Parts: sequence; structure tokens; C-alpha cells
Amino acid sequence: MSNEQNLTLTYDLGTSLVKMVIFDQDYQVVYQDEQPIPSYQDEGWQYQKATDWWQAFKKLMIDMKNSREITAADIKTIVSTGQMEDCLLLDDKGKPLSEVLLYSDSRAEEEYQQILTEYGEQEIKEATGYNFDVLMSINKYLWLKKYNPEVFSWHEYLILGAKDYINFVLTGKNVTDYTNASVTGFYDYQSGSWNQELLETFDLDIDKLPELKPGSALVGYLRPEIRDTFGLSPATEVLNGAGDLAASTLGAGAWQPGDVYAYLGTTGWLASPTTGIKEDPAIYCLADPQGEGYITAGAILNAGDPYDWLLSTVLADQDSSDIKDEDYRKVEREMASVAPGSEGLLFLPFLKGERSPVKIKENSGAFLGLGSSHGKKELLRAVLEGVGYSLRHNLEEMLGEEEITDINLIGGGSKSTLWPQILADILAVRIKIREIEAGAPALGALLLSCFDEENNRPSSEKDFTDLLEVKETIEPKSAHEEIYQQGYDKYRSYLTKLYLSD
Repeated sequence: MSNEQNLTLTYDLGTSLVKMVIFDQDYQVVYQDEQPIPSYQDEGWQYQKATDWWQAFKKLMIDMKNSREITAADIKTIVSTGQMEDCLLLDDKGKPLSEVLLYSDSRAEEEYQQILTEYGEQEIKEATGYNFDVLMSINKYLWLKKYNPEVFSWHEYLILGAKDYINFVLTGKNVTDYTNASVTGFYDYQSGSWNQELLETFDLDIDKLPELKPGSALVGYLRPEIRDTFGLSPATEVLNGAGDLAASTLGAGAWQPGDVYAYLGTTGWLASPTTGIKEDPAIYCLADPQGEGYITAGAILNAGDPYDWLLSTVLADQDSSDIKDEDYRKVEREMASVAPGSEGLLFLPFLKGERSPVKIKENSGAFLGLGSSHGKKELLRAVLEGVGYSLRHNLEEMLGEEEITDINLIGGGSKSTLWPQILADILAVRIKIREIEAGAPALGALLLSCFDEENNRPSSEKDFTDLLEVKETIEPKSAHEEIYQQGYDKYRSYLTKLYLSD
């Protein structure tokens, strides 16, 4: 490649892998690669290791440097996205002192109750946009303070998002975006900044927290040893980027209030931009990455994860990472022969608990109506339908009396040969599967890199619509409406009986 290239490197540090996508100045993908990262579980604790994150990212960079496809010095901008709501302690040299307590980690129930009691239930709800729950980072931070006091006393930096750690290693600067900040519990929606009163209540040092900047803002430039290792230019800029939901919202083409999209990955969500805070604790209202608007979202902890769990652990006795595309295609051909409703079998998908629109503790998944006539294909289809019911519950809470006709679908679940039709039927909307070569999170990160110096959305946004081609439009089938209404009614009934009754 010539020295004339002006490349943008994006990376997405998700739950299961780090994905790198490099774009040229015409927004075309010129290179992409990915590396898996492990997760760890222990009696409700869900965590990863920052060293695993860095090693995966480093390998991607070294492989890119050694390839003949890209000249590393042509990379002018690095901008990122990744999982949000983490909790990681670093010492004064940036060395990890703790594991990464993930968004799904539910160990801090006592600390959650402590905040409700000592700071005030109504006060914390108002400060967090009515989003406050046990999974937020501040609860885990207080847990570390209580149970690892020596380590806590040594820490100099609190990292709240996955991409923020990589950016810290690259630049030495601890910075986060407004979307990620808004789901940590530390952020005050009223002031648009860290909640000083909350920090003082629990004797927490605001200087340990990352600096708040818009997603499009400059974090800094590469440390010399990083430049030398990866062959990058001293002029390469590292931008803040945004948490995965915000980047996906931009990349999925949901730019205006009323635009709704669904993401189906290990977890899942429905989201839509909005101009104001929706004071509904059943759903989430996040700050947008620039800190100027909001994103309403219904976030579920169990989407592709229970599908992979059943397919690998129960039915095939293998690790979920070993599942290949052909494995999905094979079982979905089998599932296609099962009528909607899965022969009366209902799945409640709460293996990891749930957070929206209801709070459910982990290890609460269930098959209901299971009989000897049900086999592999009925079990699997019931899982896909159960996740669909969970998304419908969230959609109803998000929309209220509002009606929509279509939803953009992104994520790994959009590649399924069966699931999009199930969703169209359950949600009773048209599903538009977007053809996004790079993936919505990478495209959203790229869009952030095109904001101007005042952090305004680019006038070239219209150029991005060409990258959001609708691959397939799936209409809901009226013949399936009644059976799925019955299934949804049963889902809501069991939800109340098993998890919400006193």
C-alpha cells in the first residue's frame, strides 16, 4: 500500500473475542481479523483477565503488521468499542491488580443494598436515570473495597470499560465515554458528570475514575514503545470510541428517534435513540456517546448464550467455542420441521439471570411443559422462541403506546436461517437484516471518527447509508400470530408466577 493511505483501525473488545477492522478513506474494509478471549465463572462470579485482553489485541496488531495487506504506518486513527460496565483496578504503573468483573457478574448484592440504604433508593434512581441495578460497576467497586482492602488501597486507576483498558495501555490515559459511564452507577444524569455526592457518601476518590469525554474525542497519542512494537506512526490518534451498545446503534443505522434495531449476540438488546430520559426502571436509558442525547434500550443477558449452551453442553458435550457455522445450519434445518410453538414446550431463558424488563437472579432458566415426545429440535426451537418472547417483553416496555413497523437486525443471530423469521412472527414487525461487512459496532466506531472538532455528527453520514444495505426483509406471518400470542401469554404468566410473585 502506498504512503498516501489514510486508514482507520477499529477494534471491538466483546465478551468472547476481539475483532479488528481497518477501513480506508472511502470507508471500505481493507483488513479484518479476530482473536478469541476466555471467560471465567465461579458461583455467580463472571470475570475475565485484562492480560488476556491485551494479549489478544497484541496478536492482532502483530499479525496485521506482519501481513502484506496493510502498512501499519498508514493507520492515522484508532477508534474502539467494546463491552461496558466492567470493573478493573490498576496500580500506578497500569498493572492489573484485580480480575475484570464483568457486566454480568452478580456478586455485589450486599453492596447494591448498601447503596439503596445509605444513599437513598429514590436518590440513586434519579441519579442513574432509573437504571440502577445490582450489576452496575459501582457495586463491584465497593465489593472490592470490602473484600480486597489491601489491593484496593494500592490501586491508582479504575477502568470501567473493555476498550478503555486497551486505550489506557496504548496512551497511558484513563478515559471513558458517556454511554459506558451511564451504566456504571457512578454517573449523574442530572449533571452529566460523575456523581460527587455518591462518591463522598462511600469515601471514594473521584481521581481514580476515568476522565469523561465524548466518544469522538481524542484520548491521546501512542506511547513510544507501543509505536515501535506495532510499527505505527507518531501522529496516529487514539480516539475515545464508545461502549458496544452506542457503537452498534450508530452502525445499525438507528440515528433518529423512532429508529429501532435489535442485536442478537451472546447477549442481546433492542435500542432506539431518544431525546429525553424515560423514567421507567423496567428498561434502560443510556446517555449517547457524545453526552448530548439518550438511547433507550431493553437489554437481555441471555440471547445466543442459551442457544450455544444447549447445543454444545447438553446436546453435543463440547465447548461452545467449537461450534461451527455448519453446526448451526444443520440443527436449524432440523428445527424448521417443528411447528411454531415447539409442540407446547416453553423455555424461560434466564440462565444468567435477567435485568430488563424484570430483574431475575442467575440460574433461573427453565423448560416448561417438557415431555417424552420432545426431542433435540423441539428443545432448540423453544430456546429461540423463549429469547424472542424476552425481546418482545422489552419492546413493549420501550414503545408503550407507540407503534413501529420494522426493526433492523444485527449481530450473529441475524445470520441464522430460522431465528429472524421467529422474531418477525413474535414481535409482529418486519425484520430488516442489514448487510454490514464490518459489523455494526465497527461501523459505528468508524462513524465516531468522522465527527468534526466540535464533536458534531458528520455531514458525510449520508455516505454511510450505502454501507447499510438491506440484505433481506422478513415479513411476519399472520398464520403464526395466534400461536405466538398464546406462547407469549404463557411466558408472561409463568414469569409472574415463578419470579415476580411474593
